[in-house]
Amino acid sequence: MGQPSIVEVDYHVLVGKLKQAADTGCLIERTDKDKWKAYVEENQIRETSLIAFGKVKFSRGAPVPVAIVMAGEWAGCYVYSDKDEAALKYVPAT
Repeated sequence: MGQPSIVEVDYHVLVGKLKQAADTGCLIERTDKDKWKAYVEENQIRETSLIAFGKVKFSRGAPVPVAIVMAGEWAGCYVYSDKDEAALKYVPAT
């Protein structure tokens, strides 16, 4: 079994996908504590590592973790910064 990885994704595409996910009820934000905790546990997300990578990558804005829970390649857990216009995706071990 491999290690999870964190990869850079196109921020502008992610913003569109986040809007689409929010409009269809398929977005989980960290502020929704119960859903977020369940998602992180179920998918074995290393939340601390993801946020730490965001802090290193983003120089102007705080990392914002979110999860898209719909079918497709954009489903998954992300951290992004609007001020930096940058985003990272957590890719689970396979």
